[in-house]
Amino acid sequence: MLMFEGEITHIKVPPNKAEYERDLEIWIDETSNEFEITLDLNTFQKNGFQVGDKLTIKIEKQADFDSLARDFFKENQ
Repeated sequence: MLMFEGEITHIKVPPNKAEYERDLEIWIDETSNEFEITLDLNTFQKNGFQVGDKLTIKIEKQADFDSLARDFFKENQ
């Protein structure tokens, strides 16, 4: 699991999606990178996101090894 602290640096409206979505640009100090995520408008409004808000981003990697093994053997038949 990875955890990063970030800050919303910019909020924008995707072209032709003003009534449905908002894009958030988030700066991650630890990696010196900025990334963008798109949220549906209800989630955006419910959480009241604003420029300057601090966020904790948690990334979990889960692997289904049984599925990977089945796919591997299926491809090699």
